[in-house]
Amino acid sequence: MRKTQTKNITGRIVLSFVLLFLGEGLFAMSLFWPVLFSLVGLTKKTYWLGFLLGLIFSVMTGTALGLASLVIVGGLFIFERWRGVLGDNVWLTGLAAVAFGFTADRILGLSWGPVEGLTNFGLTWFLMRLGYFADEIHLTSR
Repeated sequence: MRKTQTKNITGRIVLSFVLLFLGEGLFAMSLFWPVLFSLVGLTKKTYWLGFLLGLIFSVMTGTALGLASLVIVGGLFIFERWRGVLGDNVWLTGLAAVAFGFTADRILGLSWGPVEGLTNFGLTWFLMRLGYFADEIHLTSR
């Protein structure tokens, strides 16, 4: 049996790009963290997605090329290690999204405000209620 990519994973990848462009391009907020966190348990290719999002993020914000990728991939690595502690707790996962958004903005020299934190927390809560953080890999035998 091998793991297959589902429409759900593809939808999350598209949503992460949409949130990157809407969040950083329109609202100057890093709204992509909750969606990336939901992908960490499903596929190891999330690190490559984080790297690509970081490159696009660097071009959009004018930060040093590669620094945003390093911050995003580092954040995903730390979140993957904490996943066992966080579990399905909405509050802890939401606080992790706020903390990673705050830390990334500070490292990259971007502005951060309480509205961005509340938006990230609310988005994480909404996605967890929709079941985005459930591990849904479908196995098929061929």
